[in-house]
Amino acid sequence: MANERKPVVITGGTKGIGRAISEHLAALGYDLVISYSSDEEAANETTQAVQFAGGNALVLRADARNKQSVEELFAKGIERFGAPYAVIANAGIENVEAPFAEMSSDDLDKVVDTNFKGTFIALQQAARSVVDGGRVIATASQIAVLPPPRSGAYAATKAAVRSMIDVLTLELGPRGIAVNSLNPGPVDGAGIFTRITDEQRDHFVKLTPMGRLPQPQDLVGAVEFLLSDGARLISGHHLAVTGGFR
Repeated sequence: MANERKPVVITGGTKGIGRAISEHLAALGYDLVISYSSDEEAANETTQAVQFAGGNALVLRADARNKQSVEELFAKGIERFGAPYAVIANAGIENVEAPFAEMSSDDLDKVVDTNFKGTFIALQQAARSVVDGGRVIATASQIAVLPPPRSGAYAATKAAVRSMIDVLTLELGPRGIAVNSLNPGPVDGAGIFTRITDEQRDHFVKLTPMGRLPQPQDLVGAVEFLLSDGARLISGHHLAVTGGFR
């Protein structure tokens, strides 16, 4: 359990990994400010799940790509719960697959605006608002380290997220703020893995030494640890939760 009801901002916290994190942190006693992009049904379900877990949450629609929208999210969260102990910059879109030669301008703009610009905006607000001694986490991806064909734009945006974390580690370290990234591999039940075929899933399982793909719930322990007192000096780390996927 959290020692006190510390506020945590989670962008993109109503689906997949974000929702699993939201529900888990609610059960641990954190106060949550959760953003979503457009899916009202998922937002309502997450609100109910957080309440069922005994947590307090402010669930708000916000456009991760829009600076004013994210600033308003943080302002409302601070008004409700106070300055955040932690920010989890999780909002993003799944892999947009296309060879370099065939990537459309629209798809390129979509992945860059959300995964790069959106994460930068969230981390900028984190740098301005997280209390001294707090935590900052961004969701990157192992695809930034092991990019397959057709992932050039997506992999580049996730590599950029890791670079942002490297810089923020240096800038926020003097305030005692630990800054890290969470790096999933293929996650069953999130992103493109909600609609792949059994044959495609089996292919990824064969590349995973532990014999199964992580599910969203398998990521929450890593986040719990990074927010804990035991991780106060773990900073600048890119934590992979992949089952050993290669």
